[in-house]
Amino acid sequence: MPELPEVAGYRKYFEKYALGRKIGSAQVKAPRIIRGITAGQLEGELTGRTFISTLQHGKYLFAQTDGAGWLVEHFGMTGGLRYFEDHDEPPKFDRFLIVFETGGALSYVNQRMFGWIGLTADPAGLIEGKGLGPSALDPGFDYGEFKRIFSGKTGEIKAALLNQKLVAGIGNLYADEILFQARLHPQAKIIGLGEKELQSVYRIMREVLRTAIETNSDIERLPPKYFLPHRKKGGGCPACLSVLQTVKAAGRTSYFCPRCQQENSPSR
Repeated sequence: MPELPEVAGYRKYFEKYALGRKIGSAQVKAPRIIRGITAGQLEGELTGRTFISTLQHGKYLFAQTDGAGWLVEHFGMTGGLRYFEDHDEPPKFDRFLIVFETGGALSYVNQRMFGWIGLTADPAGLIEGKGLGPSALDPGFDYGEFKRIFSGKTGEIKAALLNQKLVAGIGNLYADEILFQARLHPQAKIIGLGEKELQSVYRIMREVLRTAIETNSDIERLPPKYFLPHRKKGGGCPACLSVLQTVKAAGRTSYFCPRCQQENSPSR
């Protein structure tokens, strides 16, 4: 599933291929992915407009036009963007297509169609309406705010990191990386975390997400100490070579090192 780093990559991709370009037509290929507006209305509102800026909040990408408000794109589990020229075949699983007046087209692809597309006049209002927490890499999201959000919670740390109403942008993969780097078991109770551990989670969260963005979300380009390249059945811990294990946390399969992230650590 695309998480904050992947959507940051889509934002750069969108800016490269769509900013400053006039829309010749917008074509909805799968009306079921459109929310808050009809497919026909969305096509009509976007046609003739020009994209002038972008905004990201967690897993959401917003693209501002010069008159129709902001295009909203959520990528669900399998979504992404593909640009192609006029002579190329449209990509597989093309669900929404923006054709530019000067040629070329940008496709929103989504195999399983769990994502969605819409239009809003107020991204901040949409974010608030969905109850989303601060975006994990928001410059204004400091440790004091992170501590306020997490302090007093009685659940497990993995579940809290995945909860978009607490912090927006983290999914299953990067939550596992963050907890490995912090040496915390996925089922560690938040209420048992000390100040030092909570500070570590915040610092590592920001570091891991920034590193993933710098490597264009290419797991194989992550530093040698990182967990994700080894996160698979039979994989070995990059720190101690122990065979990785799995456990359910927040209903998701979580990989962890049984030695580096012990169940009986003081944080549990």
